Amino acid sequence: MTTAIQYHRRVLAHSVQDRPIEGFFFGSAQPKQLNTLFIGVFHGDEWNSADLLQRLVAAFQNGQFKEQPIPFEQSPVLIIPILNPDGLAAKSRVNANRVDLNRNYPTPDWTEDNANTPYYSGQSAGSEPETQLVISLLKTYQPKKIVTVHCPYRVLNFDGPAKAFAEAVALKSGYPVVESIGYPTPGSFGTYAGIQRNIPVLTLELPPNPDDPPDPELPPAESLEQNWLTHQAALEAAIRF
Repeated sequence: MTTAIQYHRRVLAHSVQDRPIEGFFFGSAQPKQLNTLFIGVFHGDEWNSADLLQRLVAAFQNGQFKEQPIPFEQSPVLIIPILNPDGLAAKSRVNANRVDLNRNYPTPDWTEDNANTPYYSGQSAGSEPETQLVISLLKTYQPKKIVTVHCPYRVLNFDGPAKAFAEAVALKSGYPVVESIGYPTPGSFGTYAGIQRNIPVLTLELPPNPDDPPDPELPPAESLEQNWLTHQAALEAAIRF
């Protein structure tokens, strides 16, 4: 038997092209501190991250839990399924200003570089409204821990004091835990929130989108349903940790 959960749906900000960026609060519409913040679709071409977090929102709304119900009043949660709605609409990694939102944070290694590539970091650190929203949320709600969802590497990558956090989630998902994604990421959210602000940050890297062309250097794609079956308990564990 399931029981509907009270939640609060809010437009948190708008994108470059004025699309709403929605958040779903569970536990309180204005918590003093978040237990866990979830963010999907930093990159608009990683749309399976939106599907996973939208399924999580729907499950919580309907009171459907893989394991024990979560007491959201004591553990407030904010889920942002789509941070980059313009990129999602264009099926593009970058936002409408052609900026990679995971290279746009004010970190010591930020640099204006790669202007003609999908990794452009912007004209200045924190220049994009999507980035400014996340920075504001961290200041306002001071999340105890953060999960961002990307693809296509099928690993759990962590930043800051998050090794034990990542290992606890890995027990439920079966994904390997890696401290480095394997290449430089100047201006990344993980550096900004995890290393600079000392917040445990976990990056869940899903396999490729189901409709991505096969790539022998990447894990095979999995269905959206399989992603959900693999990660429902893991995402709940992230909150309980």
